[in-house]
Amino acid sequence: MEISLNNISNKSSGWNWASFILGPFWYLTNGLTSKGLILLIISIITLGFGIPIIWIYCGLRGNSDLYENNLKKKIKI
Repeated sequence: MEISLNNISNKSSGWNWASFILGPFWYLTNGLTSKGLILLIISIITLGFGIPIIWIYCGLRGNSDLYENNLKKKIKI
């Protein structure tokens, strides 16, 4: 069985403004539920002090996390 990865977006690095602005909520709306919940729980546990770090993390890693998730879904099919 041959698996085609041509339809998966190749943008796996760089800054993602949407994930930076929305933070963990962007992860939740893009099918990255477990990671979104973890980031949201961390921001609640730190009483909001971790929010800037988490939102910057989301901006930096949003594209690559979504790419990896799409790649896993494509391979499972």
